[in-house]
Amino acid sequence: MSRHIVWDWNGTLLDDLRIVLDAVNLSMGALGLDPIDEVAYRDHFTRPVRSFYDSLLGRLVTDDEWVRLNQGFHDHYFVLSPAARLAPDAREALSSVERRGWGQSLLSMSPQSSLESVVESAGIAHQFEAIDGLSGATGGTKALHLEEHLSGMGVDAGITVLVGDTPDDAAAARHVGASVILYDGGSHHLPALEEVGAPIAHTLVEAVDLAGTL
Repeated sequence: MSRHIVWDWNGTLLDDLRIVLDAVNLSMGALGLDPIDEVAYRDHFTRPVRSFYDSLLGRLVTDDEWVRLNQGFHDHYFVLSPAARLAPDAREALSSVERRGWGQSLLSMSPQSSLESVVESAGIAHQFEAIDGLSGATGGTKALHLEEHLSGMGVDAGITVLVGDTPDDAAAARHVGASVILYDGGSHHLPALEEVGAPIAHTLVEAVDLAGTL
């Protein structure tokens, strides 16, 4: 059966957890907040991202704090992001999809204005039917974004498999009626992914193989 793979970018195809953590800590430091480590990040990360900071700080962040944290994160992230590299088997996984004759596209919660150049610089932009980031406010959830992504390509959700690293990816896939495979290499601890009840892949090549069984 034909498949269409929708790849998540941050934490999935792009191995950028260290960069994300540095950007979070720089934005928090500007507000006088203590830095966190990778364990704490994975313990608390969720979408919408404002809820991540609520969980991390143990209180509701103010509107002003949220604006400064969100803008500060993106400012620092895109300065640091050139140091991020693709996941170890990302190129192999993309080639595996091509060999199977499936379609594939990229859907990110990063701003579109920065996403395209980053993907292009990685040398893989030509492998995607579409590369969609956000053109509006950042920090939300992926469900409606995925709906628009599939509609824009005219791809049936019934043949679609979303590969991502967060429970929000699973929620988005279920919202549109697509399948999902969660990648254990990004922003969450494995037990948090297991609670979702979706298939889990420990490599991206494994994710492609699993997609063929769904």
